[in-house]
Amino acid sequence: MSPVLRIGNAQAFWGDRNDAAAELLAREPELDYLTLDYLAEVSMSILAVQRERDSNAGYARDFVDVVRSLTGYWRSGGTCRLITNAGGLNPTGCAQACKAVLEDAGCPPLKIAIVTGDDVFPAAKDAAGDPDSPAASGFRHLESGAAIGGVADRLVTANAYLGAGPIAQALAEGADIVITGRVADPSMVVGACVHHFGWNDDDFARLAGATVAGHLIECGAQVTGGISTDWLSLSDPARIGFPIVEVAEDGSCVVTKPAGTGGAVNEWTVKEQLLYEIGDPGAYLSRT
Repeated sequence: MSPVLRIGNAQAFWGDRNDAAAELLAREPELDYLTLDYLAEVSMSILAVQRERDSNAGYARDFVDVVRSLTGYWRSGGTCRLITNAGGLNPTGCAQACKAVLEDAGCPPLKIAIVTGDDVFPAAKDAAGDPDSPAASGFRHLESGAAIGGVADRLVTANAYLGAGPIAQALAEGADIVITGRVADPSMVVGACVHHFGWNDDDFARLAGATVAGHLIECGAQVTGGISTDWLSLSDPARIGFPIVEVAEDGSCVVTKPAGTGGAVNEWTVKEQLLYEIGDPGAYLSRT
């Protein structure tokens, strides 16, 4: 077992640069894992509308283009494994499309795993229709406690955030590419760490450290200067490098980026990303 796990991220949102993954692996071909984050709440709604129009849709089709761009890397012997939530509402369809691309490119056989179970839309609709049922209590608004019935006529999708467990299991079963539905964004990194280091469910300090590492890189170039208050003063901001975390067995990590890329990794860029999207730094909620 390597004492340090190197994980990069080359996708911060659906619509980010499709060529970033190939560029990152060209500079860092020995990365252990590459994560790609496509989902947000609004993107889930967009995918739901697409799936209503076409039952074969419902996933981030851009990811298939990313896989196509990496076929040369894999044909040349590259071994970096991908973890992505690009499956959206249709991980199976996404996996099938990727399989076809890999076969057409003459890639060596790669094992693709999918993670499902996050889609709770049918249960949410049932709860909205019967607000007095025991199940309805599980769909109340997290902050206000309001019943789901009040928004029943506007529901288009409902997903539960899954964690690192099924990702780690897929990797343990030999997956080269793991395609999930809605998982907590840091869980892609946590899943890789759990598999690599063999952590237990109660290794809370290690899991917390990996969650921080995942949160730091989930938004791509934000941690390398993209949302820095002084980002215009950074070197070559048009070519900010995508981030890499080097995670140790105790859950601690070092944040870095490929040599020769723009942006910066320093105390301030890391702190700014660490606080991004955290409402209460003393009570950071995340599905591990």
